[in-house]
Amino acid sequence: MGKGILEFPEGKQGAAERTSTLSLVPPPATKNPYGESLCPNDIMDFLLPNGELFGLYSDPYATLRYHKPGEGLRNGRFWLEERVDDGTFTEREIRLLEFLTTVRVATRNQIRKAVFKVSDDEVVVKEFLRKCRRKGILCAFSWVSPLKSDRKKPLVYALTRIAVSAAQYVLKRNIHDDFWFQPIEIQPGRGPEMGPLFQDLISAELYAELTHIDRLITWQRSPLLRLQNGHIHHPTATFEVIKDANEIKLFWLETIRVGQDWVSKTRNRFQKIKIAYDNVSDYQKPLRIIIVADGDSRISFLEELAKQYMPDVEVRFTTDERIIAGLGKDTFLNWDQEKGEPIAKRISFLQPGAPGMTASEYRSAQFDEDDDEEYDE
Repeated sequence: MGKGILEFPEGKQGAAERTSTLSLVPPPATKNPYGESLCPNDIMDFLLPNGELFGLYSDPYATLRYHKPGEGLRNGRFWLEERVDDGTFTEREIRLLEFLTTVRVATRNQIRKAVFKVSDDEVVVKEFLRKCRRKGILCAFSWVSPLKSDRKKPLVYALTRIAVSAAQYVLKRNIHDDFWFQPIEIQPGRGPEMGPLFQDLISAELYAELTHIDRLITWQRSPLLRLQNGHIHHPTATFEVIKDANEIKLFWLETIRVGQDWVSKTRNRFQKIKIAYDNVSDYQKPLRIIIVADGDSRISFLEELAKQYMPDVEVRFTTDERIIAGLGKDTFLNWDQEKGEPIAKRISFLQPGAPGMTASEYRSAQFDEDDDEEYDE
């Protein structure tokens, strides 16, 4: 077996390389943009170096709080029994179940892009989600934080236990218990940390954008990859997008969130990615690994870690805010060492209106156009 990621060259040069690698530390924040908040003592360890606010899905102190936790819970079983008895699951209900059993949680805007038509009015989307909550299909939550910001926090929607049962019935597949939520009354600041849910939310944001530009073919949340060295690896997500006919490209997605021991966790994660990248089957090797940071000024440090721990792995960076703004020529980045700033590295086919076959056209081509042809018995 070849040398693993944790093995270093022998001698003084190898020791020096190891020391310099482990001594990498993120650049310190120069100011606190949350000056009027009741800030935790360790906030300067996590702030972005350029003094910006955390991205929408990046606040390390955020905790979950359910919105109207009792709404519709007693109606779910009646809804499911009625739908099963007469087979009246609506097309939107099925698309919603499919979307949320893929990404786990989503905002209204993400649901709109992934479930509804472009021509559907916003009022229609809002009313559909209200009805789903009253029927006991959906629950909703947001988050609270000691950090004050003028930015409004969106409601996040997730499936109830009854909805997951419905999804298993309709979609004919087993769904992990992680995908259903039990809304309860939680005192502000006492709920579970939002970190893992923020990872799901930024993933759902990218899923919705790829659906919106009609390029997404498949998406898997935390799939199990069996490596040639006998180990396994779970990317944050993997997704396939279509560039043109017979050109489907595979990407891995990784999301970096700050919090306790985040630097050492990121080092460890990059080590595992390198091992997986070197030991995965050719058909599972990604064209690029997309790394989502919490802000532009975090990318320089992540670039250094990536060069140290997973050299030769093709990486593109992006951020919460860049994905939320919609896919475009400035979504994906590399770090320019000479200029000391991120530079756009456009992925041409992941742009609105890009030439080439779309996902809709690809799926239509899978059907036999001669299905009405008559055959002699």
